Formats: sequence, structure tokens, C-alpha cells
Amino acid sequence: MQQFLDLPEPIRNVRVEVQFANTSRLDVVLDGGRGPIAVLELKVSATEHGDQLARYEQFASRYGAAKYLADLELPESSSPNGWTRVGLAELFGCWVGSADATTNVFSTEISNVFRQWHKQALGPLSSMDRAMFPIVLRSVSAALCREGFSAYATGTSAGQPSLVVFKPHPSGMDRAYLCVDIRCQNKNDPAVPWLFRIGVHVDEGDHLPSDRRLAHELASQLESALNLVDLRAGVSHIASDHVVEAISGARPLKAPRNHRSAITRWLEGVDEAGNGAVFRHPVFHHDKGRRLCAQFSLDTSKVSSSDIHALAQATLTYLSEKSR
Repeated sequence: MQQFLDLPEPIRNVRVEVQFANTSRLDVVLDGGRGPIAVLELKVSATEHGDQLARYEQFASRYGAAKYLADLELPESSSPNGWTRVGLAELFGCWVGSADATTNVFSTEISNVFRQWHKQALGPLSSMDRAMFPIVLRSVSAALCREGFSAYATGTSAGQPSLVVFKPHPSGMDRAYLCVDIRCQNKNDPAVPWLFRIGVHVDEGDHLPSDRRLAHELASQLESALNLVDLRAGVSHIASDHVVEAISGARPLKAPRNHRSAITRWLEGVDEAGNGAVFRHPVFHHDKGRRLCAQFSLDTSKVSSSDIHALAQATLTYLSEKSR
């Protein structure tokens, strides 16, 4: 491990779950002859939370220790400033061939599993271990951000992995965006299609009813373009044929019996709700009334992370063209 991490001196001791600053625990601390020489934060699919890395940095700066983040992130993902990212497969590989039989068996198996998961990240989403979903979506998010989009790999209220990508609305209206929202429905069942939502989003301002009305206005301008036939044709200029075919959805929008009166009631409900919750939009699928979308399905047995990347780009281009 000393050679793998390029440490300046031999490792004399390894400590795990090291208590620091009362409530903090550091995953791994490596000690040399003079004290701590490195700290390691270990992550599988989760990301850092709160001021977690800041506490590590406080400890590391006290002893002049190096900082390593050992995880499964893909090359496209960025590393925090001052940290060296190392792969979990390579880290556990340090013990492969150990003279201790138990250590050798466990490190070999663990390293092989992590390597296999990384290989899965290149293929269809449905073939991946569920632990890789957040990692792959973070990689796609990072790549899209480098291309000028705003993208976030996050999770739904039900704890399902999701990716949301934004592009400023062509109108130039403040806080108004076109958006693509790709979300897993059941990470435990690869046969269940993911949701593919496309539409508009308005960031919250000082007056929530106005934000919701603006979202409704912008989404209504797109309503005629939010159908499967036109969407597939629109994204086919950028996305591959197999990606286009992965999109399905006979009824991406809801169809109230009396469209006009249903919309009128919803807008009245928006004003009555003020900054509170508003009932569901009668036509669009919504999040808090500020994100209004058409909802399609995405067959993840046909798409990889690179396909998700291309689909997000192609869809936002299509929405942009239809919004002018």
C-alpha cells in the first residue's frame, strides 16, 4: 500500500474508525514513524455529505498527512481540491497475493467484484449492479457540466437514483430553464423502465404563484411537441437509433375531459395556494408546480451512460428548437 499510495515512509500502523473532534470518525488513518501520514475516506456508491471532507482536512493539516478518497467513481468525475482519488479495486488489490491466506482470498474477491462493477458501467444500465447507478449518473452529470449544462445526479424522494439536466430557456427569462429528468423507478428490478421526463423548470423566486404560472405558460408553448413521434424524430439527429427506440410512451401528457376548465381551476388553485402545496397539474407531470413535464419511459436494457449523455443533449436541443 505504501508504494501504491506513494507515501514517503513505511506504514507502521493502520487505524479504522478513528475518533476525531468529538463526533467525527475517520475511516482509515495510516501511521508512520512520526504519526499519521495519510487519511483515507472510503466510499462505494454514496457521496460525501455535510462537512465530512472538511473534518478530514482539519485532521490531515494538523499532522501534515496526505488525503485519499477511495471510491468507485469513473474517470469523468471530478476530485475535491487537495485530494487524491484512488480506485477501490486497485486499493484492495494491494493485498492480492498476500502470504496470509484469508487476506489474499478476501482482497482478491473484493477487488474482482469492484473491477466487474466498473466494467458494467460501460454497458446498459439494466446490466449494472444497483450500487453503480449513482456513480454512473454522477459521471454523466460531470461531463454535461463541463459542456455548459447545469446537471445534478441526485435521488428522488423515494430514494431512487436520478439525473436532472437544465439549459436556460431560449426566451432568456430569469430563472426559466428547459429540463430533462431521468429517474429510476425501482433500482431493485432492472426490468422496470426508468422515467424520462422532459419540459420546463422555473427556479423559486419571491412569489411562488408567479413562478408556477410562468412554468405553466412555458410548458403550454411546448405542449404540441411533447409526443413520442415528434420527440423521437427530433432527437434522432444526435442520438443513435437504439437510443431513440428505447423511448416509449403513448400518453406522455394527461388528458382532462375539459382541458380549458381544468387549466383554469389549476391556475386558480395556484393563486389560492400561495407559497403552499398546489394540487397536480391536469396536463403536465409536475414537481412543486414549478417543473412541468411530459413523462415517457426509457428501456435501460438498450442504453448506456454515454447514451444517457447523448439523449440529454439531444432532448434539450429539441426542446430549445420547439420553444422558439
